[in-house]
Amino acid sequence: MNDGNTQAHTDHMRWEQEHLQWTADHTRALAILRRVEAHLLSHEAEFVAHRAEIVRHEEALEHGGAHGPAPSPDEHRALGAEHASASANHSKLMEAIFSLEKVLV
Repeated sequence: MNDGNTQAHTDHMRWEQEHLQWTADHTRALAILRRVEAHLLSHEAEFVAHRAEIVRHEEALEHGGAHGPAPSPDEHRALGAEHASASANHSKLMEAIFSLEKVLV
């Protein structure tokens, strides 16, 4: 093998190793993105349930117990705490996801 072939062989081996590492990285990244997607869909389901509770609370405020049971003060506090907790997590998650857009080319 002459010097030119040796250098080409060295380059090819290095590039192949880089490609294998990139493939491993991409596979891991896709798995993480799918978990993020699943988390977002699950969070959307929680929003729907929370909206239903808000409507139920509003109905009770407007009409008392005439159309359904009124929520307890403890239930209202619990929903408020869940909302506050979700808000902080939402902001961090959105910041992380939106930061990905900066590296897309």
